[in-house]
Amino acid sequence: MEQMGEDKITYARKFLLDLLEKRQLRSWCQESGALHISMFKIAKGLMNPTYAVMCHLLPYIPPAHWVYFTDEEIPYEVRTLPEWRPETISAFVRCHKRDWKEIGQRYGISEALANNIFVSHRARPTVSLIRNARKDVNPEGFFTEGDLTDDGLFYPKRGDIVTVQGRTVLVISTERRNREMSSITVFDIKNGEIDCNTLATIHYRRTSPILVGKAAPALIEEAIREIGKILE
Repeated sequence: MEQMGEDKITYARKFLLDLLEKRQLRSWCQESGALHISMFKIAKGLMNPTYAVMCHLLPYIPPAHWVYFTDEEIPYEVRTLPEWRPETISAFVRCHKRDWKEIGQRYGISEALANNIFVSHRARPTVSLIRNARKDVNPEGFFTEGDLTDDGLFYPKRGDIVTVQGRTVLVISTERRNREMSSITVFDIKNGEIDCNTLATIHYRRTSPILVGKAAPALIEEAIREIGKILE
């Protein structure tokens, strides 16, 4: 919630307050399809806008206006956008499926929330995340698709150590194969060593792999040798 003092408000909130002062908020809500009670609470600083609200109001309120305060200069082109479906994976989210932990730390969100936003897509970007990222990226990146050839899922590379379905595993298959087959071929990792009896292929379902580290080249070579022995 914006607890910055009465003079520290966003451009979007100022816009809503002006409508409220002119007694035009209700008619504007009818025109835009916004819920009047929610807009009233946002205008008064009683609640933060949700991602869904911002997405719905893109044709009326530019993305930057939700996260820049009126005493700040906006360094990006300010424009409205077409309405955006909040469940669609945005360009910013697509770009950070591998470095999601670092992004979470950089922009002040918990590891669990960062994982839910960037990896499993169970959560949507928050206004605080967008606000904290605004000096590094144009807020529009949270409301546009980016590279449509990228499905937004994290596909590990050979040598990645990931957790998936309660297991910590070393990925042996290549990123290209993982992407094409929607699966990963792995050995379990125990005490920093591969368990040679656990070679398996894990298919993507509800749970996506989470990157936890990179294996040393010697460990990768050992795993490949073990696969060679199996095929002898």
